[in-house]
Amino acid sequence: MVEAGTSEKGDVKVTIEPANEREIVIKSKLERIYGNAIRNTVEELTSGITAKIVVEDMGALDWVLRARMESALRKFRGEEQ
Repeated sequence: MVEAGTSEKGDVKVTIEPANEREIVIKSKLERIYGNAIRNTVEELTSGITAKIVVEDMGALDWVLRARMESALRKFRGEEQ
């Protein structure tokens, strides 16, 4: 399991762990408003990966989500310790 980000306001915490099936879990207070946008970004960046991906949004902007996703994906692929 790898993580990127924090639970601080304005940030997002991304957790990726190996799984037999692809699963994306979005947790956000603003899910009704931004849930589809968050899910679309996660889908775009993780296509082809079979894993459980949990995104805990604390009001992050899209570029923050993308940076955290990139960091978590690099760790997941073993590119970073």
